Amino acid sequence: MRPLFIGILLFLIWSSLSTWYYVCHVNDFCDGPEVSQQVSRPETQPKTDSVAVAETEPAEEITPLPENLVIQFAYNLDDFKSGEEISRFLSECKAYLEKEPGSMIDIIGHADATGPATYNQALGMKRAERVKSFFVGQGIPAEIIETSSMGESEPVADNATPQGRAKNRRTEIFIKNQ
Repeated sequence: MRPLFIGILLFLIWSSLSTWYYVCHVNDFCDGPEVSQQVSRPETQPKTDSVAVAETEPAEEITPLPENLVIQFAYNLDDFKSGEEISRFLSECKAYLEKEPGSMIDIIGHADATGPATYNQALGMKRAERVKSFFVGQGIPAEIIETSSMGESEPVADNATPQGRAKNRRTEIFIKNQ
């Protein structure tokens, strides 16, 4: 076991050093970008009282895609409490949708496995529609929101425990680019 450990350690050291040598000495990336300096003689340099500022176009800010949001629900209910995480998601979502007008919001409702599958399918849809109506009330256009229900068919935890069932009672919100 000891020779294997020493071999792996030596390989890691060798690969790190060879990568450093290649990047720094072969490609000359360690000193940073090259800056060209023009040297002119004082007698040929025009005298100016103002400082010339190079004009550059401002880089377009890239609005990151908000992370997916999961909203949990109580047993057999489609009500939820808006909190800081939902508010943050909504503000990031609005900023992203302004930059990417063709994007869509997909809201998928889920339920635990308590009760009949048809009831859980309908409950998942009620939860998705409730979140959609909340988002519309916060200024998100209804036309860009799609809702669906997976009912009890896609659990994220074991339905045999109360904690697992609580995790399965949720909606998942995604932003899709068209």
